[in-house]
Amino acid sequence: MQQVNIAPNPQIAVIFKGWAADWAKEGQGNKKDMATKFHTVYSIAANVFTEGGEVELTFLSALFQDCKQKLEMAEAMNEKVKASLKDDDERAQAIIAKVNNAAQDAAHVVRYLGQLLMPSA
Repeated sequence: MQQVNIAPNPQIAVIFKGWAADWAKEGQGNKKDMATKFHTVYSIAANVFTEGGEVELTFLSALFQDCKQKLEMAEAMNEKVKASLKDDDERAQAIIAKVNNAAQDAAHVVRYLGQLLMPSA
């Protein structure tokens, strides 16, 4: 497996720490559900970007694809929220704000990871 040496990046680490914490709230204890898997991956990513060092290129590529998908799905998610919560505008706006915040974070990560992955493409 090809390794990439990355420098610590506290901004990226904070994003992944936040996502890990969000998924930890959704987990089902010791069950191996999707929430637990996302929590684990984002926790690992947070540690990687906190410490820096050698990282497998496939891991960075998977993070890039995940964040790219988050970004691409944000608008559709917002439309679904609006439709399903049309009678509760306050709640809809709170969820949309959270989705938009995650999309902004994902865009930042996509830009950064894109720069890291470009030399190896």
